[in-house]
Formats: sequence, structure tokens, C-alpha cells
Amino acid sequence: MNNKNSLLKAARLFVTVGAILMIVLSVLSVLGRVLSLPFYSPANITAIAYVFVSLLGGVVALALSPKTGTLPWTLVLIVIGIVGGGLGGLIVLIGGVTALVTKLT
Repeated sequence: MNNKNSLLKAARLFVTVGAILMIVLSVLSVLGRVLSLPFYSPANITAIAYVFVSLLGGVVALALSPKTGTLPWTLVLIVIGIVGGGLGGLIVLIGGVTALVTKLT
């Protein structure tokens, strides 16, 4: 029982750190595009959509991080980790899979 609680706490920590990374890296990407706009051509719509999906996913993952142990929200976190991509998305995915395995065993 104590081992499951510590694994759930670790999964919650992974989700929180990954969500913060997703948000920070998305904001830095937006700032980088804004600052380089006078020197380069504007970004295409796909790159802009990817940045905003990652930013939205990071905010949702950060909001759902206290609910990491419940099954439906853990599945949502796994989907956010897959869709969000990048280093933060990978960490959210690892936290979600860890919480899912802990809950199902």
C-alpha cells in the first residue's frame, strides 16, 4: 500500500514537471517567433497550431495533476502527453503511464 502511494506521488510529480515544461517551452517558442519576425518570414499555420496545442495541453495537464490517481483523468493525461509532444509531453506521458500501471496493479 505504501509503495503504491509513493508511486502515485512520483507520477503526480512527473505530470506537474512535464506540464510546467510544456508551458515554458511553448511560451519561449512564441517569444522566439515574435522576436525573429522582422528577420525571417512568418511561421506557417502548422507551427503556430503546434505551439498553441502544446500550451493548452500544458495548462490542462497542470490543472489535472492533482487528479493523477483517478482512472479517467489518467487516461486524459496520457493522451495529452502523446498529443503535446516534446520533452514536457514525454514526461507527462511517463507520469500518466506510471499512474495507470500503479492503479491497475
